[in-house]
Formats: sequence, structure tokens, C-alpha cells
Amino acid sequence: MLKMTVQSPDMEDNLGVSAIGHFSMHVDNNGGGYKFFDKPRWVNGCGCAKCENIPLQYTIYEEFDLPTPPKGTWYDIWVSIYWTCVNDAGRSRTCISEDIHYRGYVK
Repeated sequence: MLKMTVQSPDMEDNLGVSAIGHFSMHVDNNGGGYKFFDKPRWVNGCGCAKCENIPLQYTIYEEFDLPTPPKGTWYDIWVSIYWTCVNDAGRSRTCISEDIHYRGYVK
């Protein structure tokens, strides 16, 4: 199980993490890779009709089908974070987004 918390940089108007997408990981030393999902998913109660007073943070819990790598193995995680999603005159939502890369190692 992968547990990861992401946070919106928007600290002023309560438009926190609204969606996440393009979420994948890769484990070095022939550990393989895993794509959790590609297209963005609404989170924190945000959706097509409502997206206000969203928490700044969102914690992702995802199962994946890779063996636990040995200690000292490096891994990479990529995820897109979407925030400040506002309704565009009832037609669609526009969001600010950023692609995040995290590199860590198994302790």
C-alpha cells in the first residue's frame, strides 16, 4: 500500500487539492514500474457541480502489484496535482495544475 499526502500551494481562498492525475511510480534496480491511473480524478469532495472550501491536503492510499524492494533501493513517483478549480459559467471547471516528481529510497 502506498500512502502519500499532497498539498495545494493555494493558502488563501480555501481552494485546495481538487483532483489528482497521471499517477505512476518506478522502482530502480529492475524493480519495475506501476501506473495507478492516468486521467485526473476528483478528490476532497470536489466534482463537476461543487468545488468550494476544499482541504489544502489530500492523502492518497493506493494498492500496487510490485514486490517490496530491498532497503536502499531508489524509487520515483510522479503525480499531477490540480487546485483552484472554479466553475466556468456552468460549462466546465478550469484548474491550476502542477506535475510533481518525488525521488526517495526504501529505508
